[in-house]
Amino acid sequence: MSGRKRRKSRKQSIISSLNNIETKVFNILKQLRIPFRIQVPVDKYTVDFLVNDKYIIEVYGDFWHCNPTKYSGEYFNRGKRKTAEEIWKRDACRKETFESKGYKFLSLWETEINKHPHIIKKKLKQLFAK
Repeated sequence: MSGRKRRKSRKQSIISSLNNIETKVFNILKQLRIPFRIQVPVDKYTVDFLVNDKYIIEVYGDFWHCNPTKYSGEYFNRGKRKTAEEIWKRDACRKETFESKGYKFLSLWETEINKHPHIIKKKLKQLFAK
């Protein structure tokens, strides 16, 4: 290559934009050889993972989605400028939108992914592996 940097493909760009916990789920799905797409537009949203064009997997960060095992409903998330209750309602609305369009929905919490990756792997294998 002559002095120019090689451009990343769209897929490489999307993969490199995944956060730490999304990358862990990405790697589990790859290990299990489950076909999926990442960062897929569905309705007015972008979903983390779409499996077999009918299952949506969303990866919820404990802070950004205010994991109810760690935060009360009144907690104010400064990053999102909303209370935990408002964030939970927004997430529930997203889920309802997906389900109304015929998708099955699975959310995975950061704590689960980090502390019990073997359980996440088992859950995904049971749902999707052939």
